[in-house]
Amino acid sequence: MTESSILEFLLAALGGLFSVLWFLLQQKDIKQQKDIDLLWLKHDADAAELNQLKLQIASQHYVKGELDSKFDRMEQTFRAGFKDLGAKVDQLTAVLINAQGGVK
Repeated sequence: MTESSILEFLLAALGGLFSVLWFLLQQKDIKQQKDIDLLWLKHDADAAELNQLKLQIASQHYVKGELDSKFDRMEQTFRAGFKDLGAKVDQLTAVLINAQGGVK
């Protein structure tokens, strides 16, 4: 073999090696791009789910505050009602005692 044919063979082999490396790197890039796309899809789904959870938490917090105010008003109504009922029972007792001629 002559020196030029060896050189041509080495250049062809080197070119083939670079072609194979380029192909493998391209395949790796394609796989990484697919992985990145899947991660972005997962990120978008997670972000949407997080926003939904934030809305749910906010709505439950609002309901809790509303329920607290309703129960506070109901408690005040019961307190006022029982206080009024106690006063009326005291009046009824006084009327009954007076109707029987006073305290003996």
